[in-house]
Amino acid sequence: MMPRYADTVVTSKLGVNFVKTAVDAAGCIFHRIDQENDLGIDAIIELVKDGVPLNKQFAVQIKSGPSFHIAQSNKCQIPIGNHFNYWSNYPLPVYGIVFIPFLNTANWVNIKDYLKRSGQSTTIKFDRTKVNVFDNQDFASIFLPGILNETPKLSFEEAKSLLKSTHLSETYLGLLVLFRTAPNTLETWDLFIEFFRARRQSEIPFGLIYYLAHIPWHPDIWYHGEGITADTKAHARKLFQGFDKRDIAKLLSFIDEETGISRGSIGQSVEAIISSLSNRDRLLLEVTDDNGLPMSSREYAALIYAYHNHQAAMPLLRRLSEQGSWYAGELHSYLKETDG
Repeated sequence: MMPRYADTVVTSKLGVNFVKTAVDAAGCIFHRIDQENDLGIDAIIELVKDGVPLNKQFAVQIKSGPSFHIAQSNKCQIPIGNHFNYWSNYPLPVYGIVFIPFLNTANWVNIKDYLKRSGQSTTIKFDRTKVNVFDNQDFASIFLPGILNETPKLSFEEAKSLLKSTHLSETYLGLLVLFRTAPNTLETWDLFIEFFRARRQSEIPFGLIYYLAHIPWHPDIWYHGEGITADTKAHARKLFQGFDKRDIAKLLSFIDEETGISRGSIGQSVEAIISSLSNRDRLLLEVTDDNGLPMSSREYAALIYAYHNHQAAMPLLRRLSEQGSWYAGELHSYLKETDG
């Protein structure tokens, strides 16, 4: 009987070679770890840019074959086994890469981040998206820029397509690229406002609120790159004027109850956007008078209204206090004292 070369070995090598090819094509270095020394890491990848080593490395665990792909849910899976502590405490970032031979593509996951979020899981499961593809093109255009804290190399149309996705990671990448690469393309702001108004609060990345706040600005916005021109701001402000009560309530729902409207919080960006509206007071009053909205949103609407209209806010705060708002009662007492 002749010896056989196991199919699993062939499949495993296909995955390793696929990853190595993508790394080599980007001019980076793939350091393979011999199988006899493999404790849960298959290779170390060293980053090189324009021929110059960046002194940055990360480790990869590569899985290959249909058993690591859940076709029904379009997910990938990597068994953890006894590697939880090893991966969690590894001195380099650790990424898992699943190669799917019949699709001739691979997808990646940040293993350390996953383990921090999920705790003592037995299996790493993650969605296959356009954001976590690992191939020649996406390794260079998305994966590497992400590791190096650079802007992914996507066209306007590619970013626009991602923004229209229903997957949060894809919409976030689309928003990021559009804002960083096309802040003075008026269509960018049309897309941002359309996205904000059409999506539910849970489908909107917090980053969008911060980007919108660049139009009115506030002291804690730190932005480096292409400055937003006066014409662009005028265009975006005109779009803001189309906001209605529903939009204001959605903005207010982003405010974290622990940080409120403090400096550096998302609430600060929400307040800056709302305060810039010409019809601000009317919309805030509509929100505070709507018993169908959460009390927290009505309280923040009252707070912003009171900031601009001390005396006129007193009856409003009193009504909210009578409806059970401790916060409105405290604010009413404070304004009564300070205004004499």
